[in-house]
Amino acid sequence: MPIALALILLSAAVHAIVNILTKRADDKYAMRLLIGVFSAIMVAPALFFVPLPQGRAIWFLIATAFVHSIYELLLVKSYESAAFSAVYPVARGTGPLFTALGAILLLHEHPPLIELLGIALVCGGVIAIGISHRATEGAKQGLLYALGTGVTIGLYTLIDASGVRSVAQPFTYVLWFFVAHGISVLITAPGIRGRAVVIEARRQWKLGVLLGVLSITTYGSAMLAYRFGATAQIATLRETSVLFGTALAMSFLGEHMTTRRWIAAVVIAAGAILLQAG
Repeated sequence: MPIALALILLSAAVHAIVNILTKRADDKYAMRLLIGVFSAIMVAPALFFVPLPQGRAIWFLIATAFVHSIYELLLVKSYESAAFSAVYPVARGTGPLFTALGAILLLHEHPPLIELLGIALVCGGVIAIGISHRATEGAKQGLLYALGTGVTIGLYTLIDASGVRSVAQPFTYVLWFFVAHGISVLITAPGIRGRAVVIEARRQWKLGVLLGVLSITTYGSAMLAYRFGATAQIATLRETSVLFGTALAMSFLGEHMTTRRWIAAVVIAAGAILLQAG
């Protein structure tokens, strides 16, 4: 568990940075396209040093590429609709709820009561931060997109947790995931937004390179953590990224924290402690 904990906290911190920079991008969908493509290019040389995915792993890769393409669209729509500190917590907070339910029903994992309480506290605190922004401009539509994003997070987490456990060498799945993801966004982004998204991507490519590196770090670390720890517990700990994201939103996006939001942040931290204690 110490390895999984270190990996998932690294993933959480870097994930918040990736999403803050995505929110600040002029064209957010173009930036998600760049992240997918550059991540795939960067890991490509390493593919020669790992076995090819076989059997069920191939189906998991196809499934996660499909779900991630939907996730990317819903995530961008939520960022385009409302404040980062309104939609990011709801998306990240509802994801582990769906993950926990799926882990129990589909993966036959049975978290102890203390972990279930920790999951409830983290998710509740995270969602509370988002809902506290419900009166801000575009919040209603943004929160609906964020909820849809949460559903896709739960789906791809279950798929990737199963996928990384289905191979003898975890880096086989991790590296091929980034290739599958890159191909999916390269097809879907221009198909949905047309030539304009490609033009914007060319203009923002330097930031795309940086976020590609960070994307490999954040989700690569998460998938490796799923290899070493329980799915629901690890997925929930990753959502402490909301604490990092809230701090960054205050510093770089000029967004503000109320007393209620600080209380929710403390609840998230308490939940993370219970998860680790479990």
